[in-house]
Amino acid sequence: MMRMPMEVEAKFAIPNRKVYGQLTRVRELAGFSLVPAGHALVADRYLDTDDGRLQAAGYACRLRADEGAVIATLKGLGGAEGAVHRRLEEEVRLTAWSPDPTSWPESAARTLALELAGGAELRPLFDLNQRRARADLLDGDRRVGQLSLDRVWLDLTAPHRPVRSGSYHELEIELTPAGTEADLAVIAGELATVWGLLPESRSKFERGLALVQIQRAETAQFEAARPALEAHATGAEPELARRAAVLLAYADGLPMREAALRGGLSIGRARYWLRAFRAKQMAIFGAPKADSDHTARVDAHAAAGATTDASPQVPGTSEVPGTWGELLRADVSEAAGGQGTAQPAPAPAALLSVAAFCREHGVDMAHGRFVAAQARLLFDALRPVHGLPGKRRRLLKQAALLHTLAAAQDPKRSGEAGRDLILAQPLRGVSTADRLALACITAFNRDKVRPKREPTMNALDEQSRPQVLALTALLRVAEALDFSRTQTTEIQSLEGLDASRCEVVVSGPHAEMDALHATGRADFWYEQFQQELVFLPVAAGDRKIATAGERPADDAALAVITSAVTAETPAGAPPLTLPAPPLPEAQPLLSDEPMSEAGRKVIHFHFGRMLYHEPGTRLGEDPEALHDMRVATRRMRAAFQLFAPYYEAKTIKPLGRALRRTGRTLGAVRDLDVLLGKAHAHAASLPAEQADGLAPLLADWQARREVARRQMLDYLDSDDYRQFVSAFERFLTTPGAGAVAIPAGEPTPRQACHIVPQIILARFEQVRAFEPIVGSSAPGSADGAPVEMLHRLRIECKGLRYAMEFFRELLGPEAAGLIKQVVGVQDLLGELQDACVAESLIAEFLAQQRRKRRKQQEARLDGVEAYLAAQQAIQTAQIARFPEPWAALVGADFRRGLMLALAAV
Repeated sequence: MMRMPMEVEAKFAIPNRKVYGQLTRVRELAGFSLVPAGHALVADRYLDTDDGRLQAAGYACRLRADEGAVIATLKGLGGAEGAVHRRLEEEVRLTAWSPDPTSWPESAARTLALELAGGAELRPLFDLNQRRARADLLDGDRRVGQLSLDRVWLDLTAPHRPVRSGSYHELEIELTPAGTEADLAVIAGELATVWGLLPESRSKFERGLALVQIQRAETAQFEAARPALEAHATGAEPELARRAAVLLAYADGLPMREAALRGGLSIGRARYWLRAFRAKQMAIFGAPKADSDHTARVDAHAAAGATTDASPQVPGTSEVPGTWGELLRADVSEAAGGQGTAQPAPAPAALLSVAAFCREHGVDMAHGRFVAAQARLLFDALRPVHGLPGKRRRLLKQAALLHTLAAAQDPKRSGEAGRDLILAQPLRGVSTADRLALACITAFNRDKVRPKREPTMNALDEQSRPQVLALTALLRVAEALDFSRTQTTEIQSLEGLDASRCEVVVSGPHAEMDALHATGRADFWYEQFQQELVFLPVAAGDRKIATAGERPADDAALAVITSAVTAETPAGAPPLTLPAPPLPEAQPLLSDEPMSEAGRKVIHFHFGRMLYHEPGTRLGEDPEALHDMRVATRRMRAAFQLFAPYYEAKTIKPLGRALRRTGRTLGAVRDLDVLLGKAHAHAASLPAEQADGLAPLLADWQARREVARRQMLDYLDSDDYRQFVSAFERFLTTPGAGAVAIPAGEPTPRQACHIVPQIILARFEQVRAFEPIVGSSAPGSADGAPVEMLHRLRIECKGLRYAMEFFRELLGPEAAGLIKQVVGVQDLLGELQDACVAESLIAEFLAQQRRKRRKQQEARLDGVEAYLAAQQAIQTAQIARFPEPWAALVGADFRRGLMLALAAV
């Protein structure tokens, strides 16, 4: 897939027309000037294939008519963090309105649309019409972004009933290439704090799609009921006939006013019966008289609806028993009691229960019931944390059974496929609201839960959304507790229920495997409740709180669990902890092995360290985890450069690109951690009134760091990263993979002992090449050297250090002291580089603040300016310290020691 530009914007909901009007008159926002850029009427149409291929691939397709221009856009369905949305975007200007991508000009947008559609026609989903007031956000001459104030109407188009939503108001700020996310954070902060606007996490497409989902469900409801409605419309009871006529007219797409006229009711009465039908279905008609001609007609129409091809059907109702249409036909036939017809039609099957529905679709019921039991125990024990009402246990049990509904039919999209099955099938004893919640929980059966991307989440009411997320979090860990699919790993006790870390003790022959997976799947619980769930395996029978078939009483659940812990744990014993996996050990290098295999060992060692530190990096509590993960990627990149000649380029180039991306993504956060750490340390050394002067700079760097960390986590959660790790591991664990072939019979240097000395000497020669520029041994010889050149020297020193460390076990005993010398020079130059970077960023921050010309802000910049001077002083001091270790590094003693170390290879 091609790389697409990223759209970054902030969205806020505007509560009413009054606030909307006030915002149109604003001319300054968060220190930025607002320059009106005109009004426009914008018409959008969203498109997809009939089977929703674009949405399934994570894209939305939009045609826009804006002031005479027609633009086709492909947008990624990216998520939102608060008010900020980040989405991939590709667009092309069209000469005419055309939903057919084959007629679009050659462009990345056309290529992507054709690829996603796969030959299928794009059809309308819905239309958006908006009146938009635009204003440019300026910071001096820099155009940071564009602010849009929108009044939006949404219209559903064919094949749905024509429906226009009520209008709503929204504010958008889209960054331009000159704007930064730090600018956006400042603006969004003022809108939230000063104006009191709430972030809008849903895109316009998501809002429209939610209405489409609702409309589809309503269409299915009407079509399933159509045979019975037609029977009532032609029946002998005028009141019921008028009622049915209104509903049929509305189902046929007539506006409510015309539907009311067709049924002979007032518009108010027509709306009343429409609302009643949505809530109670056919129950609004009551029970028909069993001995009337009307009963016969209803029964005949119902039977015809079950067998006649011309009768409208919900997809799947002719094959799957238990649909709404069959229930309606069963109700009518049962009410008729078989009277009034010579040969009454047999009563269709009633709606399926959840369990029957699961069995019909091949669900592993033993697994489902076991998961339900473990989820119920967690529900009761953790109720003080999640706070869900007790009645939600029933929904949790149903969700446990339905969780793997489509796993066998569609393993790659089991969550989405299961959701669609549930939405298409009413279930006995399950309300429409609960069915929607079950569909949503099932859709979240995936590696990463992204609630803002799930359409059914938008269709839930506000009260149900947090409950669905809490149930999802419980179910994820309960399902992982049977990862082994043996139904043998059971919860025994919980410790630290009200703490930030709760330990769940489990037992069983496969407890170690299941506990490991359950701890991994507890990530979503932590997101929801900021509590870490850790599952610890113990021998079966050590602790017991309840059997899988028992449930502690609601009021005593917590007491049972905690008493089991306190009664059976020896006094003063430390809490159980899951031992951390050991750091990977390096495989010994052999002097006579090929360089390709020596490289594989070196890189594999640091690859293992990268993966070892990934969980801590994700958690973000200890900055050293990120530091260690980044160091591992740096060393892997250095090893890649060193060993590259011994592998085929086509094999290692894709891996090298992905490794560089990983290193850059981690480095963006780590560099800011270093800056912030040193700035906080400097502030701590100052009196309180002076330390406060650094607050604006620290806030700016912290905002940048949060943005960089979000981007890092998004990357670590991405398919690109998972594919990189998988491909890299295959390469590193397959001997001979990608190795350059050695000509048979040719005396080609290929073993480590042939090549290592020349590699290390070449890197030392590259370091010595800086002598004419930075001097050799005279005090103050580096005073006139450009800082940029010293930065390059630092990189070369790092290359020499890594090369010596990679082959340390092959070198002589002198290597340890030599490496220590190289590290000393590298660290000194590293401190110099950190101060240079800090100086540059501080100067950029000061210039930005001064351009805003905000007197209140200017009064607080003295501390920042003082910190700028401190960074300049550090550079002067480091340069003054440089000549002595540098002279030792390039001196005769180092060279002699290096030759002795290499002689041992």
